[in-house]
Amino acid sequence: MSEDLDPGRWRSIDVGGASLDVWERPASSLAALGEDPVVIVGTALTADELLPVARLLAAEPGPRIVAYRRRGYGSGGTTAGAGSIRLDAADLVALLDALGIARASLIGVSYSAAVVLQAAADHPERAARVAAIEPPPIQSRSAAAFRVACTRLASECDAIGARRTADRFLSRLMDPHWRLDLERLLPGSVAQVEEDASTFFLADIPALLAWDFDARDAARVTAPVLLVSGTASAHWFAEEIDAIRGWFRNVAHVSVANADHSMALTHAETVAGILSLFMHEPTEE
Repeated sequence: MSEDLDPGRWRSIDVGGASLDVWERPASSLAALGEDPVVIVGTALTADELLPVARLLAAEPGPRIVAYRRRGYGSGGTTAGAGSIRLDAADLVALLDALGIARASLIGVSYSAAVVLQAAADHPERAARVAAIEPPPIQSRSAAAFRVACTRLASECDAIGARRTADRFLSRLMDPHWRLDLERLLPGSVAQVEEDASTFFLADIPALLAWDFDARDAARVTAPVLLVSGTASAHWFAEEIDAIRGWFRNVAHVSVANADHSMALTHAETVAGILSLFMHEPTEE
């Protein structure tokens, strides 16, 4: 989508020690002003992975749509204070405060799915709904293998540097032509990935390895939760959803056919449609 057709605009907002890049489309009508805003949290490495979904949601009449890049990504750049999912969740709440949002529907994918789940547990009054697309596998039977893979990535980064390790990682996660694929789906994102790669290895991976979200955390989440998986993803993610879905009071699961872990990019219209339906479902009183 060209800049001229983009329904939102970027700005920088300070949340106390961090400057976050924020993209926003205001509510489209007076009626939509009464709806809970939608806040979309940037993920790890491919920070703007959910931006095509945000644009699709913003292209339709509806509530305020906000997307942002986490601490250490984009123009904010610094990893000071990064390296903790709980701190990322605190940044999310601080951003809500800065934007004057009392509560919002929260959306995250992969790493940022962990952030929205943690924020909804730590501050349940701020979450109207929570959509977590393939959260990290830290509770399933694949958790040990996932942690080993993360540790190996960190060691690889120490040996050959962040950019080369990011290239190898995305070649395995997507395909050897990931640059062409990513640039086609999200123009400008390759340079962004290379610029932000050190945050992924030096802050995000340690944060994942330290995250300890469990059933007690999930029990504090009062908002409806949507868990999304892809049928073509690694088995880790479906196993994680199976492991945690029973923890939440009000939970639904949707599986996207023929989609893998990059579904927010490759199946953006499908994902946006699923999220739109979830946001407009009536809630139980």
